[in-house]
Amino acid sequence: MADEPAPRVDFMDLFGRKLLAKRDGKLTELPVTELDGKYVGVYFSAHWCPPCRAFTPLLRKTYLMLTALGKPFEIVFISSDRSQEDFDAYYGEMPWMAIPFSETGHRTSLGRRFSVMGIPTLVILSPEGHVLNTNARAAVIRDPEASRFPWMGEEERQPFSLLPFFLMIVFAWFVAQFLFGRKQ
Repeated sequence: MADEPAPRVDFMDLFGRKLLAKRDGKLTELPVTELDGKYVGVYFSAHWCPPCRAFTPLLRKTYLMLTALGKPFEIVFISSDRSQEDFDAYYGEMPWMAIPFSETGHRTSLGRRFSVMGIPTLVILSPEGHVLNTNARAAVIRDPEASRFPWMGEEERQPFSLLPFFLMIVFAWFVAQFLFGRKQ
């Protein structure tokens, strides 16, 4: 039936068994079950990426505000860094969880699962693991005080363009002229 809710997504299937987190000033591993009952922001970013470096402080401010208000929210950093050292330096600026840099398979599969085409990308999942927003970066930028948290349905869609279709038709016309339009 169309009205039946989608089955619950297991966070362990998405993120593996352990996540990195900072507790009492120390880096530690926590079970993925720490995400249970929370909205989860899946944050794809990298140290070398200027737009990421610009967005991370805004996301940090929003995250700290939401957690201080007791909102059930956690972020999981998915690194696109090129080295463990870059990951360590960048993650050092973040107050949330992360998939360990060594977990390349999980990081790659998450990028594919959420069709990440560029960074920074922020995807918001419901406590049941359902995708609420695949472009939450735009929502956070528009709503840094998180008054519309969890930004469900606020995805910024790319405008539809006829340009690719027009170019394909023009190209097909030129090919047809080249192949069939010559009179000898």
